[in-house]
Amino acid sequence: MPKASQITFNGGELTEFMDPRVDTGKYSKGCQTLENFNPMPFGTILSAPGTEHITTTKHADRKARLVPFSFSKDDDLMEIEVGHEYLRFFLNQAPVAPPTPSAWVTATPYAVNDYVTEGGNSYRCLIAHTSGTFSTDLAAENWEISTVLEVASPYQEEDIFELQFEQINDIVMIVHPDYEESTLIRKANNDWELQTIDYSASPNYPALAPFNTTDTTLSLQGSVEQVGDTPTLIASTDLFSADSVGQIISITHDREDVTQRFRFDTTLLTPAESPTFLAYGDVVFETSGTATYGVILEESKTPGISGSWKTRRQFDVIGNERNERTTFSVAEPIYLRVRPINHSDATNSGYGVTILEVSTPTVDGLLKVTGYNGDPTTVSTEVIEPFLRGDATTEWREQYFSKRRGYPRAICFHKERRCLGGDDVWLSQPGNYFNYRARNDADSGFMVGVNRNGAPHVQWLESLRELRVGTNLAEGVIVQENTTDAFGYNNYDLRWDTNHGSNKLRAEAINGTVLYLQQEGRTLRNQEITGIEDYYSSNAETTLADHILEGGVTQTAYQRQRYPTWHGVRKDGELASMLYEKNQNIFAWYRRKTDGEIESISVNPRADEEDQVCYIVKRTVNGATVRNVEYVKLGQYRGLQNDDTSEMWFVDDGIRVEGSGMTSVSGLEHLEGESVAILCDGAKIAERTVSGGSVSLDYPTDIAIIGRPYEYTVIPMFLESQGTMGATKKITNAIVRLWKSGTCKMRVNEGDWSTLSFPNFQSSQAPLLQTGDSAKVTVNGDWSRNTAIELKGRSPLPLNVQAITLEFQVSGK
Repeated sequence: MPKASQITFNGGELTEFMDPRVDTGKYSKGCQTLENFNPMPFGTILSAPGTEHITTTKHADRKARLVPFSFSKDDDLMEIEVGHEYLRFFLNQAPVAPPTPSAWVTATPYAVNDYVTEGGNSYRCLIAHTSGTFSTDLAAENWEISTVLEVASPYQEEDIFELQFEQINDIVMIVHPDYEESTLIRKANNDWELQTIDYSASPNYPALAPFNTTDTTLSLQGSVEQVGDTPTLIASTDLFSADSVGQIISITHDREDVTQRFRFDTTLLTPAESPTFLAYGDVVFETSGTATYGVILEESKTPGISGSWKTRRQFDVIGNERNERTTFSVAEPIYLRVRPINHSDATNSGYGVTILEVSTPTVDGLLKVTGYNGDPTTVSTEVIEPFLRGDATTEWREQYFSKRRGYPRAICFHKERRCLGGDDVWLSQPGNYFNYRARNDADSGFMVGVNRNGAPHVQWLESLRELRVGTNLAEGVIVQENTTDAFGYNNYDLRWDTNHGSNKLRAEAINGTVLYLQQEGRTLRNQEITGIEDYYSSNAETTLADHILEGGVTQTAYQRQRYPTWHGVRKDGELASMLYEKNQNIFAWYRRKTDGEIESISVNPRADEEDQVCYIVKRTVNGATVRNVEYVKLGQYRGLQNDDTSEMWFVDDGIRVEGSGMTSVSGLEHLEGESVAILCDGAKIAERTVSGGSVSLDYPTDIAIIGRPYEYTVIPMFLESQGTMGATKKITNAIVRLWKSGTCKMRVNEGDWSTLSFPNFQSSQAPLLQTGDSAKVTVNGDWSRNTAIELKGRSPLPLNVQAITLEFQVSGK
């Protein structure tokens, strides 16, 4: 009698169009359905662990997303809940409480995010105000009750899934094309601050757009020579709007002379200081003359302010015997002056000369727009870096990223540079992450133009050995062109290798490969080097499972361990995942479903063998919509290996209750009205409905794990060979090999269900999980051209499948 076996399932879930492809290696490893199982690289499929209920999100009627944050030790893992106009924080799978607040006091100024206590409750300030009567202030929505640490944010619900985050140490940098760049700073676990990046604060410097190419001139009215001056900026055409406020503009003027020569008479008791000299870039200082004297080179950013001059260096000159010449570089515009000293004695006659010379024939002043009065030709400003003068010129540049032009969509770090993606790619100075100032050396900030046909926009950036770039039209890499010289503005090359077009969601770097979604959000591609003249290919990882991302993806994540896995949250609330052991040629798709909709995922790396995974799940409780924060339970695989059945966690939205001889469990209000699965000291009891926040137990129990049940379903590809394909067959018997599993049922060709039989399966208080082959199940299958088998298990006990064998008859044989 013919037999067909499937002994490995690491081909994952395959498209229905693979049904006739019995000639491929994937076919014998694949499944028509693989739901709530995790495929292992070695072939076994294990039940997906359940989730633990932590709390609800702030708003039941609004979506939120989770972002991982890891700052020091393995036991200090945090998640950030990003919702509509707020951020909340979780530490080690528990909400972070606000700092212990002071009591509310009347006639006190309160700022946004201040906390107070009043009437036994903790409140967070929503609107800055001076307190009057608390009940009045509360009615005016100046306060809200808050038991979880929260920070106000500008991000709207419809935008939160397009935010891109990049963490460095205790700072998370956040970008979105409709919001100013921000940093979220951790000062302590219960002290966070969200700040917009101030490019007007030294040593920051903004990315600047190319020079103006129109006839529009800009001029300045008022004092412009010192930082902090407040001139009026005047345009020759309508240029400004309310969106101009906060924008930084650079205006360039030619120097009348790049050299300042200062001669002084050393016989004078107090020779005058030299005039001030505005310098930037490379500067040459030298002395000459016949006298013996000392000279101090001083610098100041605000020469008009008393006491602002500081010594840069002192020189001693001995007439014709020793003069000085030195070259130095000035990182940002600064005023220099020379002050002679140690010269006035009877024998010291003659003169001294100092020379200051700069290499740059222009001065680029910088200002920030501070006010708009409705006139599109004038705005109020503040000088950030001084100007030589304020006359009209067409030589000006505006800030590249701004409210008017749009903010960056993509961010990453590469070779110690902070990289931003908009219409082009900007790279900061190394180690100076908010400084994009151009210099004449390898430490210059610089722009890489994204020059393609059409209107390309950078969607994602990822750093490996090279900087990977995805736009809406094509994918490429920015490489170090000459490997013997430093990577920089004059040593890079942008290469475009594919033109699939990328989605707005961030790509994920996985072991030398970048996985990114194509623009429609249903095709996952890999960008990897081929070794052929440094060409980068971009193959689809969804080719054999073209249904798996149906409807599109709203969020992605990468899980490093236990095994490398890409996750995508689908718009329908399922989680589509791919086991990705590329070097072993293992690409296995599978799906996670629950009684609700998974809306967000966070993966936090751990030093242990499993990463921490967390979901936001939209559920229905007693007819009402809630959104829960739930953590995937760790350690289930090792727990089964060690026969620790009392801690098995194969329920969703569950809780663990411990006591002595419990006969009922309360505290289940989050499951009110729901049918729940229950594990009592490792033994399964019948499901029951939560009423009044509690359920009864069948017998005295010390450890109860209670939550929403879910089913594990696997339907392998049709179990047949090339010799039997298309023939009419009748399945007669089936055998299933399991590992540490509970009960399961089986059916063939959508027939009646049969429960698999195992010896000594389970006594109620002494569970015995089954490992090995089931008894042979006799199947009265109909004659059919298909040989499909379906296995299904249900929590709270696991189902772990190692192999399936069918015996069948073939018509005419």
